[in-house]
Amino acid sequence: MLINLKRRALQLVDLVHRGIDRFWIHPLESQIIPRLESGKQTRLRSATLRWASWCANAGRVAVLDLRVEVKRWTGSEWSVTYIGDGTSIEILRTILFPEPPMMDEFPRVFLWQVPALVQKLAGEGDLVVCELNEIVRWSPNGLNTSFVVPRFIKQVLEEIDRPMENVLASMNQTMRRKIRQLEKEEFSYIFTQNKEEFDFFYYRMYLPYIKLRHEGQGMILDDYESVHNLFMKGGLILIKDGQDPVCGMVCTLDGDKCTALEMGVLDGDFDLVKRGINVALWWFMLLWAREQGAQRFDFGSSLAQTSDGVFNFKRQWGTRVYLHKGIHTQWSFYAQALPDKLRKHLNALEIITSLDGKCYRVIMTGPTESSSTADFTPELKHADKCGLAGLMVISENGKRQVISQSSS
Repeated sequence: MLINLKRRALQLVDLVHRGIDRFWIHPLESQIIPRLESGKQTRLRSATLRWASWCANAGRVAVLDLRVEVKRWTGSEWSVTYIGDGTSIEILRTILFPEPPMMDEFPRVFLWQVPALVQKLAGEGDLVVCELNEIVRWSPNGLNTSFVVPRFIKQVLEEIDRPMENVLASMNQTMRRKIRQLEKEEFSYIFTQNKEEFDFFYYRMYLPYIKLRHEGQGMILDDYESVHNLFMKGGLILIKDGQDPVCGMVCTLDGDKCTALEMGVLDGDFDLVKRGINVALWWFMLLWAREQGAQRFDFGSSLAQTSDGVFNFKRQWGTRVYLHKGIHTQWSFYAQALPDKLRKHLNALEIITSLDGKCYRVIMTGPTESSSTADFTPELKHADKCGLAGLMVISENGKRQVISQSSS
């Protein structure tokens, strides 16, 4: 009897969750929010967009049953407690620990219990990372280190309708050399909306490439239907080596912006990557976008770390960094006193944070360092090359200093 009641209760909860997604979240995300994002942004339109986005996020929080996971990772040099919905837990673990740590799992907690738990664990010496919906916010009391990291950011090349020599001038020397080297290869491209070619891309390019590229990092593969829906909204850029398709990207053209979405390389063959097939893909897509009259080229999502290989590849094209509006959870870092080795590890990651809609690189100074007298000129120049607004320097006592080109 009790088992049947429990089963029926779970079925009812599942029914409620599906109802929230179908009649609450989906209409907002698929219809209302896209309409508000398009067209001229007036004050009223922008306010309505923020309200609609907040309502969609509130629906997601409701679907989570207002409870989150708690896990503690213990490595050889430091420990980290994770509190969140588990969306990108493996990505975080890989980022925060050079070697796989031991993991302890604790009972789930309600959202209103999280602030007190963060205060307790951070006070005991842990770094606490919360992965929560962006509308779930609070200001911790008495913690020296706290900053928010977007899970992913966007890298966008602006004004691609400029004369080509000006577009090339915005790239760094390494990328210009790689583009010139493409002349030695027999690469060409086509834009297609053919379903058979999409199927070839999905099964022979996308799946093997993503599996090999992100093996062990917890990256989630998108299913056929999800990628196909994106394809139906735009199309597929296929790169050919002679007559053979070897690389592809699903992309969309919305107004004046071309957006790169899902990429794949034939059989995940990294020898093709070494030959420059990925450079050819982005270069030909840039040419195609210009032909369609686009003014902006969205290179898609990257981890919010300037040390990340994917981020570095894209920034060589002269991209600027923007917040990713389609990502609804964020990472919040909290600590009372960071171990010196962990602080150095986090600085080496070159993490990106956001403030007032702009993106900055986080630098955490130690007890013997003074942010007021330190010379951050090299880091500021690098941040500018990465397309960031500047630096956010956080001292050990929690003092924050924003440094930009205009303030230096």
